This record gives sequence, structure tokens and C-alpha cells, in this order.
Amino acid sequence: MQKKKKTSKDIARELGISRSVVSFVLNGKSKEMRISDELTQKVLAYVEESNYQPNYMAQSLKTGRTHTIGLIVADIANPFFAKMAREVEQEVSKKGYSVIFCSSDENKKHFNFQLENLKNRQVDGLLLTPPISSTKILTSLISQKIPFVIIDRVFENLSANSVNINNHKAAFDATKRLINNNRVKVALINVNNELFTMNQRTKGYVDALTDCGMKVNPELIKQLKFSNVAEDVNKAIADVIKNNADAILFTTNKLGVTGMQAISNLKKRIPEDIAVISFDDTDAYAVAKTPITAIRQPLELMSKEAVRILIKLIENAEENVAPEQVVLDTNFIIRESCP
Repeated sequence: MQKKKKTSKDIARELGISRSVVSFVLNGKSKEMRISDELTQKVLAYVEESNYQPNYMAQSLKTGRTHTIGLIVADIANPFFAKMAREVEQEVSKKGYSVIFCSSDENKKHFNFQLENLKNRQVDGLLLTPPISSTKILTSLISQKIPFVIIDRVFENLSANSVNINNHKAAFDATKRLINNNRVKVALINVNNELFTMNQRTKGYVDALTDCGMKVNPELIKQLKFSNVAEDVNKAIADVIKNNADAILFTTNKLGVTGMQAISNLKKRIPEDIAVISFDDTDAYAVAKTPITAIRQPLELMSKEAVRILIKLIENAEENVAPEQVVLDTNFIIRESCP
């Protein structure tokens, strides 16, 4: 015979407190309702010991919420977005929410399809990494009063909540680091330059060259498309090496991992022939034949900030507050490819 699940009423009775107190604690409203830390911890400890599972279906009928959040990233197979999804999942679970993951493959139609699917599932809010030319879709979400936060993207003419890194500074500092390693022909391998964030990485690279009194050589700048990354990277590497590049800045780890193999196939050595820095640290960079210096985005903090803002939007849906636009700094993981 299946054991009967405990209810919030059972918890209240067994702890000798009111059911409303249990409800406030489980919904993260202890401070708001002035419930003591001692009592809050007592309830949470009991819930953990008893493996209590809230009935979200019943709650959604009463509150109009499903306690689910939708996350749409560019490519869940990309280690950067996979780590982001994991961080988001851990963070929302602390708030009593679950998350549904989707990928857009940087395709606006597919992004819109996934968005409609999540809306039909009545998620309470959305965390989004939208593809190019998504302003109209995002504007529609604002008019529908659907809570959402943009991660890792900027849409210049859109007043929306977002969490990003300082892309210009990250690329500027990386290019300077390559130059300070006595490199005189620094190449850039970029993708989706129409995106504001990726365009800022290009500008950071160009500004660093200018700041060092170096000429910008168009032959050393390769702007690739998302759809043909592997094929185009091989050609781009061959082109910049033909133009005597002695350093390369990759603006994503997908470009970097593919680029490392292309460099090896052309019998060039890292860092003896070509110094390398890549955005977005990945495990592959630590175990490569020549470990790769990387720009690490603070994924844990980005995810925490995005979830914090989204939960605030969900729980204060009636309030009109100015959008938060959080910009975080990156740091280097120094390895042999560019000490």
C-alpha cells in the first residue's frame, strides 16, 4: 500500500503551528511575515526530514502560479550554456521552482516556437538568451506583462531586465594580454557579430589594438555565422595564418575548441607559433595538449542575479519598477597558451 503523502496541514499539526505559517515559510515569505529564523529553520528541517513534496497543481489553481520557470538558451550542447542551465536549475530549486530547458539554435522562428510552448505551459517567468532580431518578440512579452530576464544578450533599444558581462572590457583586456606577450599580429575569430554582445567583443579587440598604436588589419578579423561554425573556423584559421597571425582571440569556447584542432592540423604550435586566448572557460581547455588561457564569465553569479530579478518580478507582478541591467566583470584563467 502506497504511503500517504504529508500535507502542509500535517506539518502544521505535528509542529503545533498554524498552517499559514507553514505556507509562508515554504513560499519564502518568512521575513515578510516576521516569522523568526528559529521557527523558519524548524519548519525547513522538518520538511527535509519528511521528504515533503508540495502539491503544485493544487497551489497553481489557488494562486495562479505553476512554480515553473522557462529557460531558452542558444545551444544547450554548448558547455557555456549547459553550465548556465545547471546553475539556474540549482538556484531556482532553492526558491521552490522547477525549470524547463529549451534551445533556440540562434534561430528566431525556433526561439518563438519554444517561447509559445513555454507560455502554453503557463510558466511563471522566463530566462532568455534571445537570437538576433528578437526585439519585436521581446517587446510583445513586455506588453503581455510576462516576467522575463535576458541573460548574455543586450538589445540596445529595449528597456528590459538583463544580466551580462562587460564584453568590451573582456575583449580589450584579452587583446592587450596577447600584445603584452610580444605578439604583433593578433587575429580575432568571432561569430554572430550582429549581436550587440559579440559586436562589443569586436570593438574591444579593435580598441585595444588602437590603444597600443597598432594598425587594424581586416584580414585578421573573421566574422563567422552560427550555422557553419566548424567549417568556417577551419577556413578562418588557415586565412589568418596565411596572413602571419601570431596570436588569436576566440570569442566563444565553441570557436576555440574547433580552432585548437585547426591550428594543430596546420602543424602550428601553441604558444610557440600562435598564442591563444578564448572566451568562456571549459574543461577541454584545462586538459588540452597546451592548456588554453580563458576568459571566465561568472556564471554562478550571473545565474543568481538573473533568478533573483525574475523571482522579484514574479512575486511583485503588480509593481512598476525600472528594469535592472546588471553588468559583471570577468577574470582570466591563466594557462600556457598565453601566460
